[in-house]
Amino acid sequence: MNEDDDLDRLFKSALTAVTKDLRKEKKSLRRGERLSTSARKRLYSRNYREMSIKDAAFRVMERAYMRASNNNMLPANARQIMYQARPLIQDLTTKMWKNDSLFTQDYLPRFIRENPALTVRWDVVYDARGHIEEPHTERRIDLGTVEVREYIQQWHRDAPPLRIDPIALGVDTHGPENRFGAVLFIEKEGFAALLERVEVAKRYDIAVMSTKGMSVTACRQLVEYLTAKGVPTLVAHDFDVSGLTICHTLQANTTRYKFKRRLNVKCLGLRLIDARDMSLASESVSLKKDVRQELRASGATPEEMEFLLEGERVELNAMDSQQFVDWLERKFEEYGVEKVVPDDEILEAAYKRAGLVRHANEALAKIEENWTGNGNIEAPGDLAAQIRERITGTNLSWDEAIKEIQAPKVS
Repeated sequence: MNEDDDLDRLFKSALTAVTKDLRKEKKSLRRGERLSTSARKRLYSRNYREMSIKDAAFRVMERAYMRASNNNMLPANARQIMYQARPLIQDLTTKMWKNDSLFTQDYLPRFIRENPALTVRWDVVYDARGHIEEPHTERRIDLGTVEVREYIQQWHRDAPPLRIDPIALGVDTHGPENRFGAVLFIEKEGFAALLERVEVAKRYDIAVMSTKGMSVTACRQLVEYLTAKGVPTLVAHDFDVSGLTICHTLQANTTRYKFKRRLNVKCLGLRLIDARDMSLASESVSLKKDVRQELRASGATPEEMEFLLEGERVELNAMDSQQFVDWLERKFEEYGVEKVVPDDEILEAAYKRAGLVRHANEALAKIEENWTGNGNIEAPGDLAAQIRERITGTNLSWDEAIKEIQAPKVS
């Protein structure tokens, strides 16, 4: 080896060492993404002091929330805000959290606590984590952001008014018949507040069902019964291995549950074409096993398989709230979801009952009008003592005891 060869080898070695960080940085970026401003400063400036991830998150938090919530017009769950914040943070620092909960459970709630004036009207929602049950009322309240908020707003201790509530029409339905024509199944629970705000269920006469992760046996059993009643189940899922598998598993036999009929299940997506049409951000994931067989069984296209096998995924949460609603409504239109109108027999019976209810309510209004006040019925002076004696050691509530005391004595 001559002197020129040695010099050339040393030069290549030095150049490789100098550009190591730059090559690593560019390789870590997804195809088509530019090198961020912070990355360029870090690589090309010795004096550059990089911003912390927490400071970067706080700096972009308001913009991220506004993007996720359609300028505070709709609720946004914590992960939607995280997806909007991430590219903004990447332009300020090369650092990034390893666990998403650092943003959703730490940075975001801390920012809200420390900026009460700015965030007082923000509508950030979290999934329910547990429940509370009231005695006697049979009310069960999930401990989620929206559920707790609505529960507290309904608290009251007013004395009952001296009036009789009007009789409702009372068309009693439990289940799909005469009430809903399709079921929306979502693989995660964070969209409940958004769907309630825009009244998707009522506007489309569609029931909403969700699970955390794979569908349980009871869920598959329910889907089979819905199919028997002619009700399709429309599945919204992440565009990743788990999401595609969830939709496939929901309608496939397992060792624990085998279907007796072919199920009416429609997979809405996300699919790769949806993600690209909406320019949704993807994220890298680690595939711990070969998933080609699962993807083929789940109906993934060759292009989708290539994308997913490269370790990329796109969550439903990558859509902001308005995007999610618009996407969902496009899918409903594509699959022909429409309002429910019962058959003539049910309609005729309901019409006749509505007439009967109207006459009954008119009669009740006259009774109220003729009511002369408390003078007609005197409460006993020891009413509280009677109530306490009746309910102590029993499962009676105080108002049930009043009805017993007020009931006419049978001789």
